[in-house]
Amino acid sequence: MYTFEAQERLETAALRSITAHHYSNPTHAHFSDEAQYADEQLALAARDLVRAVEALPAERRPVGWDAEEAAAR
Repeated sequence: MYTFEAQERLETAALRSITAHHYSNPTHAHFSDEAQYADEQLALAARDLVRAVEALPAERRPVGWDAEEAAAR
């Protein structure tokens, strides 16, 4: 998966999670189910973005991506 696609999926999932938590009707029968599903999709999208960035060559990764690894050496 290209990083742009993974980033776009993460942004979409984040907006869905915000919508589920802050703009949905809490008295609706499926409110908590929708919020939980949105949170799960957000977590999966974040995981996919990390995997997409990790698959990039080191020179194409965001600045500081490997900073913790370098500091550990």
